[in-house]
Amino acid sequence: MLSRIDRYFEEVICTFCLVVVVGSVLLQVILRYFFSTAAAWAEETAVYGMIFAVYLGATMAVRERAHIRITLLLSRLPRALQVGAVILADVLWAGFVIFMIVQTTIYTQLLFNVTYMTPGLGIEQRWVQMIIPMAFTLMLFRILQVYWRWGRDGWKDLPL
Repeated sequence: MLSRIDRYFEEVICTFCLVVVVGSVLLQVILRYFFSTAAAWAEETAVYGMIFAVYLGATMAVRERAHIRITLLLSRLPRALQVGAVILADVLWAGFVIFMIVQTTIYTQLLFNVTYMTPGLGIEQRWVQMIIPMAFTLMLFRILQVYWRWGRDGWKDLPL
């Protein structure tokens, strides 16, 4: 059960978010075209669904090691330099992710000092903004998970 959650967590939530985006936009088109009206919440729902899908898609790409890398040059290096280059790139990436966790957490905490309701949905903006530090924390977890699995497999190949 946990392996299925580990494997499909981001995919299921991304799919749901994209369905919400498509459904909201489609509803808005139908309401505007056929009924000359609009739902105030539909555009906001589509925007938030897209933002959630992008952040969770980025964490899924970290898990799958699908972010853009220049592997042509890397494949021509000796094994020790390949490992060093990959680890250096991932340490820099992890450093950026940790920086973003800290900064977005500070920003989200500031939102708890004010009341800002979203105009269409009428929910507190702080709850929507919490996806950002949560997504970066999940990214850090996925980076560490890649290295844990690489070590478990005996440091074979490269974690690309």
